[in-house]
Amino acid sequence: MPRILFVEDEEALLDVVQRYFTREGFEVATARGRTMALDQYYRQRPDAVVLDVMLNEGPEPQFDGFEVCRALRQTPYDGPVIFLTARTSEADKLAGFSLGADDYVTKPFSLPELKARIQAVLRRSGGARSHYTFTDMDIDLDNYVIRHSDGEEERLSNREQELLRYLIEHKGVVLKRGDLLTAIWRYSPNVTTRTVDTHILNVRKKLRDDAGAPRFIETWHGVGYRFIGTEA
Repeated sequence: MPRILFVEDEEALLDVVQRYFTREGFEVATARGRTMALDQYYRQRPDAVVLDVMLNEGPEPQFDGFEVCRALRQTPYDGPVIFLTARTSEADKLAGFSLGADDYVTKPFSLPELKARIQAVLRRSGGARSHYTFTDMDIDLDNYVIRHSDGEEERLSNREQELLRYLIEHKGVVLKRGDLLTAIWRYSPNVTTRTVDTHILNVRKKLRDDAGAPRFIETWHGVGYRFIGTEA
């Protein structure tokens, strides 16, 4: 049973999150600020921490989520951290990743999406899976190759491999183009949302996926993409 620590200053949201994740089979601890978060860490030893960037309404408004993350990283905790944020600026996201964030979830969010992202970072922290078998192909991410059942192979570039891994690990979650830019390209100079679309197109070709009737990568127009492939 995974143990999750949620750090959030809105008590109503904490209550909703705690009830949902408890019902879904998680052990849940909550905190509204830095001191409570550290106390809960030492009490509960969580497997993952979900941390709001803005903690203005909590008992210690001088400590935002970044400060709480710094404090947690000074403990023995080296597990995954997911930031919750209503702020989507590049600077904020880069600041979080520089502190060792594993993912960002933008408010407002759905609870099933947050659950899927938590499960994804927990899988990665336990050792990233690299081999996937579908009806007519094998995907071997360690060796950057897609092997089709007819014997043909497709080589993946570094970015294509990272993108496909991220999509698969977040199966069922609609990933915004901005999320993919942050996770894969870290908002590198000269990278735009068109870069994401181009790489998706290339990956689709190598998967032999039809955008009009997708088996693997589904387009959410105006939003982003979702991986829907089912293993054999």
